[in-house]
Amino acid sequence: MASNELFRKTLIQVRELLKHNKISPEDLLTVCQHRMRETSALNYFTNAVEKHDPLINSKIDLPLKGIPFSVKDNFYTEDMPTTCASLMLENHIPEFNATVVEKLHAYGGSMMGKDNMDEFAMGSGGCESQFGPVRNPWNHAQLQEEGNDDFYVAGGSSGGSAAAVAAGATFFSIGSDTGGSVRVPAAFCGVVGLKPTYGAFSRHGLVPLCNSLDVPGIFTRSVADSAFVFNILKGRDINDPTTIQQKIPNSRVKPEEDVKGMVIGIPKEHYIDGTHPDIRAAWDKAIKQFDDAGATVIEVSLPNQEYVQPCYRILCCSDVAINLAKFDEFEYGRRARHGEFKEELKYLSRDYGFNEKVKRRIAAGNFFLLEENKEKFINKALSLRRMIRGDYAKAFGAKDSSVSPFASTSGPLPCDLLLTPTTSVTSPLHSSFTAMADLDGTEGQDHKDLVGMPEVDYHVTGINIAGIPAISVPVGLSTNQHGHEMPIGLHLVAWEQQENKLFRAAKFLEQESNFHHWVENH
Repeated sequence: MASNELFRKTLIQVRELLKHNKISPEDLLTVCQHRMRETSALNYFTNAVEKHDPLINSKIDLPLKGIPFSVKDNFYTEDMPTTCASLMLENHIPEFNATVVEKLHAYGGSMMGKDNMDEFAMGSGGCESQFGPVRNPWNHAQLQEEGNDDFYVAGGSSGGSAAAVAAGATFFSIGSDTGGSVRVPAAFCGVVGLKPTYGAFSRHGLVPLCNSLDVPGIFTRSVADSAFVFNILKGRDINDPTTIQQKIPNSRVKPEEDVKGMVIGIPKEHYIDGTHPDIRAAWDKAIKQFDDAGATVIEVSLPNQEYVQPCYRILCCSDVAINLAKFDEFEYGRRARHGEFKEELKYLSRDYGFNEKVKRRIAAGNFFLLEENKEKFINKALSLRRMIRGDYAKAFGAKDSSVSPFASTSGPLPCDLLLTPTTSVTSPLHSSFTAMADLDGTEGQDHKDLVGMPEVDYHVTGINIAGIPAISVPVGLSTNQHGHEMPIGLHLVAWEQQENKLFRAAKFLEQESNFHHWVENH
């Protein structure tokens, strides 16, 4: 089989080819290595693997035998740098693998590299890495041919993971999602992005951003691929007490799925100004497709949606201040070359090792954590979190012990799923994004990373606050003002541990849209 056909296949498709001896694991490795060289300008890896697992040549039959994958550079990898795309950890080599990495190796997967990312997973564009920004594969070659050095952003913070899958360098990738960091890049790069229920996957070996919001997530080129990797990674881990203790059932995706009898909720608060007309049209089209297929479509309300970003920023920045305090340059992190006293050395090292966004979030977190601010910020954010989760519980008709017993959890009709856009815009050019996100150094701008970017994160962050699963599915293309076609992602949300419903509806969207992941100028 020609290499230009093989790298376009899905994980499930190449497994079938391997099963029937039509290709070998070495073929897959060669194709992906060639693809990595061809697309190296996209900058999706911080480090590439040179020596591959001996299991690739073994006779043991394993579910992922020889299938190339990559992991975001905030997952521990034994004997290989884990940098979080930061100068602070540029020489950090862990002594063990993260649980998700260990599982993928145990099932025979072949790791190709560590994915580039926003420093310490703080960012929405994949642009704030000490290794340089990740470039979206879509229209990259066309822009170069036009003599334009600009590029479309891959999304963040797991931009490298999404770009590696979209470019054909790996068949799936593992990212982390704290406030949309898997689903936003998936939408921007035209791939499938899954954020599972909090606790479904182990966080052991994942460098934390916000402990109560972080979850490992999956990037794939199909919904069936996502379900397959989900089944491998799910489950209890003795090294992570926050993992779900009871057995999580396997999820299965049929070649064709129907949604007859499902109840699909459309949250009215997600009709927001600034949503691109093509994205709104794709959303409306999907609503009609569900309705025509026999699903019941109803309007629901998430009344506390407006408080999601303030709640997220307070909780996230507070955890950032705590989690990054250990990087004191004596036990962890890179030490500055100058500084006579311990406190001076610590200040200079942290000033050098962290970028401006990380330093702003640390400062904000320390402010929120002041004793006099605990009631004003931390306690209110925790109260808002319960209210936000309660809104979702009501929409799904779920009984939830974390919500006040006096709160009603019964809506007009219990939903199986919610449907919204993933983002309100398609991937912007890097030059536009730096202005949108306050990365261009313009004096007097508000710091967008402390207040959020509604165009990018409005639809996705509440899912992490609630701890429930969601998936972004590419459903079509939008032609932007530059004449370039860019992917559109739609966002399906389920109640906790209802990933099977999520995959079923996502597969329906996938088959109805018939989205083509590849364009000639990749």
